[in-house]
Amino acid sequence: MTIWTPDLSAFDGPLYLRLASAIEQAILDGSLPAQTRLPTHRALADKLGVTVGTVTRAYSEAERRGLVAARVGHGTWVKGASTDPANQWVIRTEEGPRIELWQNLPVQLDRAALIRPLLENLSQGDLNLLLGYGKEAGQPDQRQRFIEWLTRQGIAAQEERLLFSHGAQHGIMLAMLATGCVGESLMCEGLSYPGMLGNARQLKNHVIGLAMDEEGLLPDALEAACRSRRARVLYLTPTLQNPTTATMSLARREAIVAVARRHDLLIIEDDVNGLLPEPHQVPLVNLAPERVIYLGSLAKIACGGMRVGFVLAPDHLKQAFAQAMRLSSWMVSPLLVELACQLVSQPGIDQLIREQRQTLARRGELLRHLLPGARWQPGSMHAWLPLPEPWRSQEFAAAADALDVGVASGEHFAAGQFAAPQGLRLSLSQPATDARVAEGLERLAQLLRGTPPSNPLL
Repeated sequence: MTIWTPDLSAFDGPLYLRLASAIEQAILDGSLPAQTRLPTHRALADKLGVTVGTVTRAYSEAERRGLVAARVGHGTWVKGASTDPANQWVIRTEEGPRIELWQNLPVQLDRAALIRPLLENLSQGDLNLLLGYGKEAGQPDQRQRFIEWLTRQGIAAQEERLLFSHGAQHGIMLAMLATGCVGESLMCEGLSYPGMLGNARQLKNHVIGLAMDEEGLLPDALEAACRSRRARVLYLTPTLQNPTTATMSLARREAIVAVARRHDLLIIEDDVNGLLPEPHQVPLVNLAPERVIYLGSLAKIACGGMRVGFVLAPDHLKQAFAQAMRLSSWMVSPLLVELACQLVSQPGIDQLIREQRQTLARRGELLRHLLPGARWQPGSMHAWLPLPEPWRSQEFAAAADALDVGVASGEHFAAGQFAAPQGLRLSLSQPATDARVAEGLERLAQLLRGTPPSNPLL
């Protein structure tokens, strides 16, 4: 812990904002280098002659600005570009003996055999139309074909509510912009998707991570947060939650929607995994279309490189979404939208999904045998591995990296000040073959059977 006593006289505003600005300035001028542990709340409060609450608010503001990271039991630390989880969240490729269980990329299948005839068909049509500018919502016939496919999947969708996006990641950004969730409080599961957390950080949102159980977000935790916090938007992944694989029952979904209705809360439902398990769960948008923004994508279930996602927006937000699309990218390429519509209009996409389910089922069996303590559900691209004491997630991830196995530490998923449990996300879909998955899991199993470091890093 560093001995640091800032001079607040150079800054204006309330005490907590002055202290937060002093932290920012000290980081910029090098007085507080990356990985520096800040004084405890009590120690700094005594030095400055302020209340502990003032320091707590200042540290929270500094975390909201992305300057520091706070974890229960470990203090508050200065971030660095190389250590910020958002900067580490990049696509990795496997090379040589290295095995990546790092990211939820689609299972490697022969997609070219399915896509090539569709491209040939497109080349015989009016390519000039598809190579020009289009509307932000796509053409009416494209929207209708896509709605027909969504309806077959059990998703309540209307053509006038559909908007295409550049994948679900873009859909998250559109949802935040359309709802005005910029510089505001945003609620989510205590462990959440790093891509969303990165978006929230860019938009200066204060993220509030809420308690979870084996089904995901707890309704009581959401109710309590709605009563004590000023937040209008909730982001969650109710099916095969990232990273825990938690899946909400229908009763849990109804309970979450009931809380949202009582407190006039908008819900961003990230359902990128929703079509992978069988049977499909009832999406939240079916229960409350007036307040649920539904996000989906063809990336996980079909072709990641197409970057075509879709949004179902409540009626009162349609114009806001159209404006957000125009300002962010004007439109999704009409050519890619048409390719996506042709893809979902023929049975090949169902075969792709079935093959992916079958591959993931085999890999789930490997996981059950090699790492029986991991949590996995049918259809899931990833598993969650709780770590036994005295392992800590970051030190285990570093030890796995030394064995040429890439894994995602629980710290990457911690939302706001939520205390990340000691665990790892293991992405079973990324390696090219079942044999490489098995080898990676065996290396991790050997690591668990060994002796943890006697001096944990955290």
